[in-house]
Order: sequence, then structure tokens, then C-alpha cells
Amino acid sequence: MLVLMTVDWLEWRIVPTGNGIFFDTCAARARCPYPVRRAAWPVAALVPRRMALELALRTFLETSVSLVVVSLPTPHPVWVVFERDVLLADLDAPAVLDRLASSPATTDLSLRELVVRLTRPRLVAPVVMGSDDSIVAVRLFGS
Repeated sequence: MLVLMTVDWLEWRIVPTGNGIFFDTCAARARCPYPVRRAAWPVAALVPRRMALELALRTFLETSVSLVVVSLPTPHPVWVVFERDVLLADLDAPAVLDRLASSPATTDLSLRELVVRLTRPRLVAPVVMGSDDSIVAVRLFGS
């Protein structure tokens, strides 16, 4: 299970991982999962977060997986946690995928805003593994 903590550590919730999948993205020529500084991306980098969003949407549309966790190629562990029901609730996933495919450039401001809106609140830092095989992760930003 994954225990998601708020930034201030005052609230938490449990996310079951039994029907989940983990992806590890990696920068070119980097030693992952956490590359050295010269090969790492900052947490705010758009390209890996966009890739994470596309992985999650494609996984949800093509499988019955309920949780997608994507490790970003950052100098310290950072994951993007996507829950099927939460992500797809107010989102037309096929339309977003079409939008991602039709605009590969990172200069499209509205697409950048969409990627930031859909990934920023889902960025977490795994901090500890519990004795029951649970992983505690803290949100990097407030919702």
C-alpha cells in the first residue's frame, strides 16, 4: 500500500497498490532511478511529467490498472501518482492523449498548463518503507 501524506504531514490517506503498476523513466545516459546531477531533470521539468501523464492515460485506457506510479528522472526520488478514478473523473482521456500527440513541442502554453495542472498535485517524494511493505510518500505541493 501507498500512504500519501500532505505537505504538512497532518493528513494522510491509503492508496491500495494491488492493482497498480510502476514505471521508471530515465534521462538519456543516466544511471537511474536517480541519476547523477548532470543527467537529472528538475522536478518542475515539463518533458518527464508529460511522459508520465501520457503513460498513465494510456495505461488506464488500455488496461484495468487502477494505480499508475511513475518515477521521474530527478536527483532525488520523485514520483507522480495517478489514481484511475481521480484522474479520469473530470477528464476526457482520449482527447488529452490526442492533444499530447498533436503538439509535441513544449512551447504550447495551454498544453504546458494542462500538464502542470494534472501532474503538480500528484508529485510525491517517497520517504520511508513501513514494516508492512507500505511506502509513505509526502506530497511536494499542496493540492
